[in-house]
Amino acid sequence: MVGAWSAESLVLTSMANPEVIADLVALGAKFRLAVEPSGRYSEILEGFGPFSSTFGRLTVDGAYVVFMQELPIPDDSMLLWERIDDSVILEGESEFDFNLDGTTEPAMLRRVLIPN
Repeated sequence: MVGAWSAESLVLTSMANPEVIADLVALGAKFRLAVEPSGRYSEILEGFGPFSSTFGRLTVDGAYVVFMQELPIPDDSMLLWERIDDSVILEGESEFDFNLDGTTEPAMLRRVLIPN
């Protein structure tokens, strides 16, 4: 996981209706993840909704990557991860406002990351 990564796709699938999906990259978003050898990471999402960034530490535990977010709000998340050739795929729970009514809904997020 050490290195600089960019999203090739960020696909959100509604948990309530799996036929409802949104690919944020296809909608113009850009996502970058940088991981240092120490385990420190930074994530930046821009271009779809407000700019956001998070910082913290991560560890790889078997089939999972554990993100221990420190800023802006402490939070932990565990994502399934898989390495395929040069790409990394991360999958886990998220939230997204699919119908743009101002209320987020439970979703599954699949990130396909490629090295910069």
